[in-house]
Formats: sequence, C-alpha cells, structure tokens
Amino acid sequence: MRVAGCRVLVTGAGQGLGFAIAAAFVRAGARVILTDLNAHAVESACANLKESSDTITGYALDVTNAEQVADVRARVLAEHGRIDVLVNNAGVVFGGAFLDVPLPRHLATANVNLGGVLAVTHAFLPDLLAQPAGHVVNIASASAILALPFGASYAATKWAVLGFSDSLREELQFLGHKHVHITAMCPSFIATGLFAGAKPAFGTHWLTAEAVANAVVQAVEKRQEFVLLPRSVRLLYSFTGWWPRSWFRAACRVLGVSRSMTDWKGHTPPAPK
Repeated sequence: MRVAGCRVLVTGAGQGLGFAIAAAFVRAGARVILTDLNAHAVESACANLKESSDTITGYALDVTNAEQVADVRARVLAEHGRIDVLVNNAGVVFGGAFLDVPLPRHLATANVNLGGVLAVTHAFLPDLLAQPAGHVVNIASASAILALPFGASYAATKWAVLGFSDSLREELQFLGHKHVHITAMCPSFIATGLFAGAKPAFGTHWLTAEAVANAVVQAVEKRQEFVLLPRSVRLLYSFTGWWPRSWFRAACRVLGVSRSMTDWKGHTPPAPK
C-alpha cells in the first residue's frame, strides 16, 4: 500500500510521537488529519506541518468521548471524505508502584490507552472497509510483551491493545475484509519526555520519535502485522517461545527490564475528566 495521496488520521498528534508520525506521513506524500486533546497543540502542529504541505488539517478530540469521536468522524467525512489509514497513538502513562498511584489515574490510563483505541476504531473502521484498501496502526509498546513493574496499568493497556489488534485482524479475515490490515507497533522507550527518568534495559537504547514514525509509515506500506523495536528487544522476545516464563522474567530482571521504570519522572498529558 502506497501512502502517497492517502488520507491519514493520527490521534494524539499535537506533540511527541504523534506529531512525528504525522510529519513522516506528510513527507511520504499523504494528506494528514491531526487530532489531539489539546486544541492549541493541534493548531500549532498544523501550522508547523503546513510549511511543507498544504494538505494538513486538525481537530480537537478527546478519544474517550464517544460523542466527540462521532462528531469528528462526521466532520472528516463531510470535509475530506473517507480516510485510508488510522493511527491510534493517543495515550497516557502514570509511573509508580501500583498502590502509590491513585486509582483514578489507573482508570484514566485504561480509558485513554484502551478505551480510546476502541472508540476511535469503532467509529472509523466502516470508512476503511468502504475503501479499496485500508490500514489501522495501533501504537502499543514493548511492554505489551514484557512485564513492566512500576507501570503495571500502562503495560496492561498495551497488552490489551496488542490482543485487540491480533483479534480484530483475524476477525476481518473471517468476514472477508482482507483489504484492511492491522499493525501493532511495539516500541520500547522513546525520547519524547513521556518516559523521562526511565532506564532502557541493558543492550537497548532510547528510540527517537522520528525513527519510530518512519517505521510506522513502512509498516503501512509493507502491511506488517507486528513491529517490535529496537532489534535487541526482538532478540529477547525470541526466547519466549522455548523458555519457561519464570526463566524469561529472571532474564528481564538481570537485564534491567524490570527496573526500568523505578526512577520514572516523565510528563503525561492531563487525563480527560
């Protein structure tokens, strides 16, 4: 699938990884629709991207608000037509020991990171099905396949997003919608400030938002189902097939995976009320 000329909608695109993803699709020749909870961030992001393309637009969107999602979808249809690619990127993270993090923050994590993916996909999937070819990219995390102490609820949502991606992909196959593809992107720590203070495990490194964004575009063009970054994490994951889970967890402790969030000081977007 060539993304040049495609309409691409990216959630959480006001800054960080979402903005980098939008910029990568612009460079690839796509017509990009940015959404973000922060209306001012949307305006700023659109203004920055319009320096390189005039096919940029944006909408304020709370992905946890089903009525708002439906309204934005209606506006996109009326003003631009059906989208070809949906990138579910919006997300939050609250680090800390499970009992030290207030319950409302755990629930907000689930509401944004999983509920938002379900709400936006449910709204826009009919438009993708109506296109000759369509693609959904769900930004999960390496924590979708690795335990993440001090980020338990965050990891739980990413495990869920990976499970949703795999299950929806199979469902579309059974229903005969083989022209719509699903990618689960699973990067480790990205240097956007969201995970400031975290420590990448031994043998891994901080990813740049631009590198992950380019991988997203490549995943759409090559119809990749599962992308795990960086390569060193893929090597570690390869052992899960024949190691007992207790051995695998022990290896993660030795490599520092299990301690990576102990000093987290990152920022997070305000949780929707």
